[in-house]
Amino acid sequence: MKPQSLLLALTSATLAVSKTADYGYTFNPVVVSGGGYITGIIGHSTEKDLLYTRTDIGGSYRWNASTGKWVPLTDFISAADENLLGTESIALDPNDPDVLYLAQGRYLSSGDGAFFVSKDRGESFEVYDAPFAMGANELGRNNGERLAVNPFKAGEVWMGTRMAGLMRSLDGTRTWENVTSFPDAAVNGVGIYWVIFDTRTEGTVYVGVGVPGGIYVTRDSGVSWEQVPGQPLEWDEAVLVFPDETQPQSSGPQPMKGVLASNGALYVTYADAPGPYGVTYGGVYVYNTSSSDWANITPGKGNTYPAPFANQTFPAGGFCGLSVDAKDPETLVVVSLDRDPGPALDSVYLSHDGGRSWKDVSQLSTPPESGGYWGHPIEDAAFKDGTAVPWLSFNWGPQWGGYGAPSPVRGLTKFGWWMTAVLIDPSDSDHLLYGTGATIWATDSLSRADKNKSPEWYIQAEGIEESVALAMASPNGGPSHLLTGLGDINGYRYGDLDVPQPMFGLPVFSNLNALDWAGQKPTTIIRAGPCGHNYTDGCGLAAHSSDGGDTWTKFATCIPGVEVGTSNPGTIAIDASGKHIVWTSAMTTYWGTLQAVTPSANESGPYATTDLGKTWISPTGLNVQTPNISADRVQPKTFYSFTDGNWYLSKNGGVSYTSLKGKEVGLPAHPGAIPIASFDRAGEIWLALGDLGIYHTRNFGRKWTKLTGRGVTARHLTIGAGARRSSTPALFILGTAASHGSLSKDGVYRSDDNGKTWARVNDEDHQYGGVGLIQGDPRVYGRVYLGTGGRGIVYADIKKH
Repeated sequence: MKPQSLLLALTSATLAVSKTADYGYTFNPVVVSGGGYITGIIGHSTEKDLLYTRTDIGGSYRWNASTGKWVPLTDFISAADENLLGTESIALDPNDPDVLYLAQGRYLSSGDGAFFVSKDRGESFEVYDAPFAMGANELGRNNGERLAVNPFKAGEVWMGTRMAGLMRSLDGTRTWENVTSFPDAAVNGVGIYWVIFDTRTEGTVYVGVGVPGGIYVTRDSGVSWEQVPGQPLEWDEAVLVFPDETQPQSSGPQPMKGVLASNGALYVTYADAPGPYGVTYGGVYVYNTSSSDWANITPGKGNTYPAPFANQTFPAGGFCGLSVDAKDPETLVVVSLDRDPGPALDSVYLSHDGGRSWKDVSQLSTPPESGGYWGHPIEDAAFKDGTAVPWLSFNWGPQWGGYGAPSPVRGLTKFGWWMTAVLIDPSDSDHLLYGTGATIWATDSLSRADKNKSPEWYIQAEGIEESVALAMASPNGGPSHLLTGLGDINGYRYGDLDVPQPMFGLPVFSNLNALDWAGQKPTTIIRAGPCGHNYTDGCGLAAHSSDGGDTWTKFATCIPGVEVGTSNPGTIAIDASGKHIVWTSAMTTYWGTLQAVTPSANESGPYATTDLGKTWISPTGLNVQTPNISADRVQPKTFYSFTDGNWYLSKNGGVSYTSLKGKEVGLPAHPGAIPIASFDRAGEIWLALGDLGIYHTRNFGRKWTKLTGRGVTARHLTIGAGARRSSTPALFILGTAASHGSLSKDGVYRSDDNGKTWARVNDEDHQYGGVGLIQGDPRVYGRVYLGTGGRGIVYADIKKH
C-alpha cells in the first residue's frame, strides 16, 4: 500500500471509531415489584400454571412458572398509542390454551381502543382497532370479565362495553356487531360488568350490568333475553347496619362479579357503586340456575369465623373479588371492598359449603392485638425465595389521604385494599393469589385456614412493574446508582437495581415529583412532592438527606404559595456544595393524562435558602417561578435557568441572577428548557430544544454552539458516563436522530461524540407506551434509565459480547 493510501485508511479508521457505536441493548426493570393496581387475575381452566394478570395503566402479564416471574406482554405499545397500555379485560379460549384476547384502552375520552389477539400465549399479537372506547383506568375497572369466548364456537367473542351495549365478534375481534336484542346498558360510562358463557349448555349466556337487577340471561345465543328472576332488587335491612350514616348509593345491589360453577351455581358479589373506591354497602348471593332459587350468603356475624370485629365503624364496605375452585363448585373465595378506615379492614373469606359458612382468612392471618387492622407481618412481604419487599410497609407513615395508606400498626403491612382481583388456581386449590392496589400476595397453603391457622403468605409479583415515573437522579458517587420518584408510592434509592428497596422515610409523599443531589457531595439529596399530612415539625412537602437517603430532615417551612394540599410541589435544585438550595413552585409534567397538576400563583423567582427553609430569599434578576432550573455539579453556589428565551446565571446561591438574551449568546428563540450540567466540568451545559436540536456551552452560557444538524429533535436530554478513554460524556435524548440518510423513529438515542452521530437505544419491542423521562448513569457507560407512565422504570444496558 502506498503511504498516501495508508494515511487515508488510517484517517477513515479514526473517523469510524469516533462515531457512536450502535450496540444492542438489554432491558430490565428497576425492581419495585408491583407498584400499582392489579385489576384482574385469570387462570386457564385446563392448562396448568397458565395464569394472566391485567393492570389499569400497565398492560398485561403472563406467569412463567419456570422463572417464577410475570412476563410483560404489551411493551411494544408505542408513545402514539399510550392509551392502549391499560387492559380493560382478558379472555381465554377454554378449548385452546394458546389463544389469548386482550381488550386495551385506558380512557373513554381518548376515543381509541384495540383488541390484541395472540395465538401463542402473548408472544406475538395481531392488533385490531375497536369500534368503541374502553376504560381500563376508570370506575368499574375492578369488575369483569367483560370479554368472553364462546366455548362452542372458536373465534366468537363477546364484549360487554361501557357505552355501546353488548357487542359480538364472529371473527376473533376483527369486526363487531351489536347484540341489539340486549337491553340498553350504557350506565354512566360503566355499562356491562361481565359476560359468562354456560359451558354445559350451548346458547346460554349470563350478562351482568352495573344496575340493581342487572343480571340477564339468553338461552338462544342472544336472540332473546330475560331478566334473571328472583335476583335481589332492594337492600336487605340486615346489611344496612349503620342507619344513621350514609345510605347506599343505589336503590339495590349492583352485580360486580359473577362466576358460574360447574354445578350450575351462579355466585355473584354486589355493591352500591362501581368501585374500586367509594363503595359503602354490598353482599354476596348465589343463584341456582336449575331451580331458579336465590340465597343470601353474605359473610356476617352468623356464619363467619372468626366473628367480625366488634368495633367496626362505618363504612361496612361492599363485595367484589370472587373466585370459585375449579375442582369443587362449593369452594369459593370472596373479598370485601372499601371497608376503610376500619378499624377492621377488607377481608378475604373462604367457604367450602357454597357460602353457608366462611373463614375470615384475613383475620386468621393477622397477628393478635392488631386492634382489627388486618395485615401481614412485614416479614411476610417477601418473594418465595425470601427476598424482602420492604417498601410495602409504606414506612408506617401518616395517612396522606386515599386508599393504600400505611397500616397504623407498626410491624404490619395492610392485608390489602382494592383486593378485587382474586384467583383460586384452577390447577392447585391450595394456591390462592389476590391483587391489591400495590402488588400480588399469594399462598400455597390456603387449606391451613380450615384448621383456623394462617396460610403462609408471600409476594407473587416478580416481573410486574406498573408505577409511573415522575423523577430520577443518578449521582456520580455514593452508595446509590439511582434515586427514583414515583406516582402514589413515594420514592426509593437503588444500590442494586434488581432487588426491591425500602421506601424513602418520612415525610412520605403521595407522589415524589422532584429530586436532586449535590455534585460534590453525592450523598446529599433533596426531594419534594405533595403530601396531605400536616406535619407540625416542618414542611411536609420537601426533605433533605445527608446520608444518601437513610434519614431525612423536613424543610423548616415551605416556600410561599406551597402548602399542605398543594398538588404541585414544584422543582428543587441543590448546588455542588450541598449548602445552597433553590425551590420553585413550577413543575414539568411528564404524564398529562395520568397526573393532574394545579399551578401555584407566585410572582417571585425561585426561592433560595441556606438553612433548609428556615428563611427563604426571593431573588433579583429572575422573577418567574420556572421549572427550568438546575445547579452546576462542580462549582458551588451556581445555578442556571433558560426561560422565555433568556439565559440566567447565578453565582451566589440563587440570591441574584444575571440574564442574557438568548440571541446575544447564540441561543434561538424558545420557551425554555432544563439546563443539563456536566458532572465533572464546571460551566459545561447542554440544552434540549426540541425541533431546534441540542445546544452546548463550556463557559457558563456566555456562548452557545448548536451541536446537531437536521433530523435531530430532542424533547429531553441527559448525560452519562462516556466511552472508555473519552473525555466526552454520553448524551441521551428522547426524540429522533436520523442516521445514514434514513428517517428516524421516535425513541431513545445515544451519542458518544457530543451529538455528531447517534444510535438508537430502545427498539420496537421496548416502547412501554412511551418513555417520558430519561436519566443517564455517570458511572456506567451506555446505561440509561427509562421512565414510563405505567411500566415503572427500566434500565437499558449495552449487551455484553
